[in-house]
Amino acid sequence: MMPPKFKFQEGERVLCFHGPLIYEAKCLEAEVKDKQNQYLIHYAGWNKNWDEWVPEGRVLKYQEINLQKQRELQKAHKANPQ
Repeated sequence: MMPPKFKFQEGERVLCFHGPLIYEAKCLEAEVKDKQNQYLIHYAGWNKNWDEWVPEGRVLKYQEINLQKQRELQKAHKANPQ
């Protein structure tokens, strides 16, 4: 059996969805839970009480295209807060 391929490495700086917005975060651990890749995420500048396991679909590479997406979502959210 092949070891799982993780998209993100422990210690990697990433972006992560929390609710409708994307935040800078750090991947602390990577594990297979419930047959899917999950990551223990620490949000930059947040209390560690907010650390959480998230599925791979909520984590993005820390790169310009995703930073742009982060800015667009923040702008849209400010213009139309729920």
